[in-house]
Amino acid sequence: MSLGEAKKAGALAFFGERYEEKVKVYSIGNFSKEVCGGPHVGKLSEMGGHVKIKKEEAVSAGVRRIYAYIE
Repeated sequence: MSLGEAKKAGALAFFGERYEEKVKVYSIGNFSKEVCGGPHVGKLSEMGGHVKIKKEEAVSAGVRRIYAYIE
């Protein structure tokens, strides 16, 4: 769905305007409805190609965020 449709449906978007126009929305019962911030994979090899890590940072205690691109 579009980002606008997601917001109208009540989905929270925590990353400001850094979303593509088409987004995925995930819900956990009536507890949470959020716009997905990016791809999630179990292994980097699932992304195909050669993965280069651009940046990594702490998100919260025990949680890291990795920014990567595929060559």
